[in-house]
Amino acid sequence: MRSERDVGSVLSKLVRKDEQIDRKNVFLSTKAGIIPGDIDAQLRPDKYLQEVLVEKEILQRSDLQIIDHHRHVMEPSFYEFAIQQSLKHMHVDYIDVHYIHNPEVSLIVLGEEIFYQKLQQLFSFYEQQVERGLIRYYGLAVWSAFAESPNSPGYISLEKVLDMAHSVAGKSHHLRFIQAPLNHSNQIAATDLNQQVYGRWRTLLQAAEELGIHVTTSAPLDCGKLTDHQHGHVDELLSFVLKTPGILSTMIGMRKIDTVKKNLKQLARN
Repeated sequence: MRSERDVGSVLSKLVRKDEQIDRKNVFLSTKAGIIPGDIDAQLRPDKYLQEVLVEKEILQRSDLQIIDHHRHVMEPSFYEFAIQQSLKHMHVDYIDVHYIHNPEVSLIVLGEEIFYQKLQQLFSFYEQQVERGLIRYYGLAVWSAFAESPNSPGYISLEKVLDMAHSVAGKSHHLRFIQAPLNHSNQIAATDLNQQVYGRWRTLLQAAEELGIHVTTSAPLDCGKLTDHQHGHVDELLSFVLKTPGILSTMIGMRKIDTVKKNLKQLARN
């Protein structure tokens, strides 16, 4: 959770202390769903689960869906806790977009019927959070779910997800964002016709546009695999993603201040 705290440190200075930036001009998104650790508290995910979540009765171990080292949760109590933690970490009163992180883990374990029931309950919770002013929008941040074959156990239909949101809040729902990988070596979101909308097969980007959903992307450098010279300069790789029609923004992992400054300049050029 250090990244949220880093963001919070900057926002606390620039928004609250120095008043250099208006909070309304900053668009914040974060995620919940996978059991985290807390590096600052020296808690690995297994200890965080026991000492913070289970012992404080935020979760029960039976609430977990587990595949290999991935432990996913669909219980609203966990997301309520996560939102409060994120607000605290970033020193803000609201989050612009809150994503359900890697929901395909729970889908594979629970099966479609139970998964979509829990997704509907979670959407109802999110709409309540919108009413309380704690978030503005919500969405799904997947790794493979939107790129799978429709026959795959981990496949998620964007149209069906929207149906769940409509069943909860009608046309006034606040499900407005999704996030999926897109990079030079993984262009499935822009090329494969695996999402059906109004009876026609579409790419994920086409389906999102037709359904009124904004698309953000992850892994623009394929988790660091595309940084060598044979794939092109990093600026070119980022520009490829940002210039893809239908992409609102991309999430770039950065560890150095110089990298942040460089990527901000690249974003401004695009």
